[in-house]
Formats: sequence, C-alpha cells, structure tokens
Amino acid sequence: WLQENKLATAMIDTSDGLSVDLAHICEESAVDGVLNLDAIPIANGADLSLALHGGEDYELLFTAPKSAGLPKRIAGVPITEIGEIRRRSNKRVSVKSSDADGRLRLLRPAGWEHFSKI
Repeated sequence: WLQENKLATAMIDTSDGLSVDLAHICEESAVDGVLNLDAIPIANGADLSLALHGGEDYELLFTAPKSAGLPKRIAGVPITEIGEIRRRSNKRVSVKSSDADGRLRLLRPAGWEHFSKI
C-alpha cells in the first residue's frame, strides 16, 4: 500500500532490531535519524532496550515526507511516527535519541548484524 501510493521514501523490516535497521536506512540514504524515545511502542513485558535493539518483530520502518498525509492505520495496523530523518551532520552515520525534554543523545545501534565479524 505504501509503495502503490508512493508514500514511503525508504523502508525496511525491523527483524534485526529497530536501532540497527534505522542505521541501515541512514547509511544507504546518507542521512541522520532521530528516534523519539517516548513515541516508540513497547509490547507488554518488554522494555525500551528490547524495543530498540531486539529483533524478530517483523514490523516495517519507513520514511515519508511530512506532507504525505499518512492515515492513522493501514489495513488495520496502526501507523506510529517515532522520529525524523535529518540532513547528515558529518561523514559518519548518526542515529540519535530524543527524550521528553528534546535533548539529543547519540544512540549506538545494536541488533543482529548479518555481515559483522564474530
């Protein structure tokens, strides 16, 4: 639906972990990402760390312009805005978190890395 309606500008499933999959989008798109920690949905029995870095969720993380006019639900699935994409601030990929007071902190992406050295 997102592709058919040309709303998503980038998309990935979060099966390897939200933070690491956002870093993949940022790396491939040469942008920075900022996650609003208070907006991230957390399942019952989980915590923020698991929501950020755990995998096997099979949710879609996608970017869309603010002007896209996304619905609150697609096929019954809630759409949650959890952050924003920004112009790259330097040569390295930067994923940051924003707390309730708007303070930005560098977020070290973690999760499953398919091609990392063991």
